[in-house]
Amino acid sequence: MLRIVAHRFGAPADVLVCEPAPLLEPTPSGVVVRMRASAINPSDLVSVSGAYSFRIPLPFVPGFEGVGVIDAIGAEVSGLGIGRRVLPLGSAGGWQSCKALPAAWCMEVPDDLSDEQAATAYVNPLTARLMLRALAPSPGMLVAVNAANSAIGRILLRLLDAIKVRSLAIVRSKQAMELLADEPICNVILAGEVLPPLDGGFDAIGGDHGAAMAQAIRPGGALMHYGMLSGRPLPPGLGSVVKPLWLRNRVHAASRAELRAAMTEVFDDIRSGLAATTIEACYPLSAYRAALAHNAQASRRGKILFTPQL
Repeated sequence: MLRIVAHRFGAPADVLVCEPAPLLEPTPSGVVVRMRASAINPSDLVSVSGAYSFRIPLPFVPGFEGVGVIDAIGAEVSGLGIGRRVLPLGSAGGWQSCKALPAAWCMEVPDDLSDEQAATAYVNPLTARLMLRALAPSPGMLVAVNAANSAIGRILLRLLDAIKVRSLAIVRSKQAMELLADEPICNVILAGEVLPPLDGGFDAIGGDHGAAMAQAIRPGGALMHYGMLSGRPLPPGLGSVVKPLWLRNRVHAASRAELRAAMTEVFDDIRSGLAATTIEACYPLSAYRAALAHNAQASRRGKILFTPQL
């Protein structure tokens, strides 16, 4: 068994290593999932950097999102069988050959979804669907999306278009504008340009950019704040216009029935193409340095996956 692990916090390229690890055994109420594919997400890299060190023990194996098959089952587990394909949710640990977790956190995957789409079905599609539900925009409204060329930004643009909400895509470069050529967009501008009055927004950046979006929102609107790609929180004083949504908190507070219902909706979004994710490349765990370098490329058009079985 191999794992990509951080024994200290810092820049991922500096602190992550690929090393052999002991074989895992399930607890009585747990399972071991043999991973087929795991995504590289900003949340993984931010966690490695130490942003959440107060609640992440070391050594830390990243990978909040992925898909695998059940390889071993604890004596108290029922309803799951060896070989069943599942999303092992609720914790990190996907960047390794196998992941051990409580059986209750396994979400069964429909047979018609590919491993690649299943491996990217959780973090971005579920966050996007939950935020859209919370914002509840009406047709004709103008809603801004920053980091719009990201995987979740693209999903949000499609979801807004599907309900006839006008979108304003905000990106950091003209190259990023070009990456959105195939997405439904009302308008696209560069970060830092003057924003028109908005009915709502989705903020993945935080800091001054997120604050500018919040200040542009009309009375009665809301800014769904779900990320800090800038590394800086939103400044104080923005008031009730800001509605934070952190996927981890939402998922851990939900019942299993609520989570299954939400993921069923997400699986439908993927089938329809609204939440489908472009996969650019797959790497074995041992090639993690190349995978991280590829992930950092500004010209990247899709997700990078680890495929431990390669």
